[in-house]
Amino acid sequence: MFYLRLPILQTLHEEHMSVLALLERLETYLGKRDAGSPPSAGDGETAALLGDLVASMEGEISHHYSFEEQHLFPRFMELAGPGIPMMLKDEHDSIRPVAKRLADLGRAAQAGAFDAATWKEFHELGLEMVEREVFHVQKEEMGFLPALDQMLPPDAGPALADAYAALKKG
Repeated sequence: MFYLRLPILQTLHEEHMSVLALLERLETYLGKRDAGSPPSAGDGETAALLGDLVASMEGEISHHYSFEEQHLFPRFMELAGPGIPMMLKDEHDSIRPVAKRLADLGRAAQAGAFDAATWKEFHELGLEMVEREVFHVQKEEMGFLPALDQMLPPDAGPALADAYAALKKG
């Protein structure tokens, strides 16, 4: 059991676990299908996966990453230096376009269906997203969140939780 003292960091941890479960589902789904044969439009498993994937990719891009960059990376830099936050920010910058394109392709397929070209692109980007995001989440889980939990004072939690809630509301 992974325990973080600050509830806002526990929330981020839970989001990481949710994303990892979704990416495992995506990897399994893609592994069962040929990149040259798009799934049918009426496939229930595909529809459910696309709905979850689009929502998650948009949440990761707009809320989770923004919160970390605006509120956690600066604090970490003040307390322990810029190395880890700069590395994680670089990873965010490399993951964002993949997540955005994957969400765009997923949303388009929800409205119609994949054709051969969009399915091939979705298949490739999905596997790329799994590789990049899993590696990124592992770094945050193994180093960033536990270190931040030790460095931040307990009274920092409510203000950070409020900031995250405000970001999610838009």
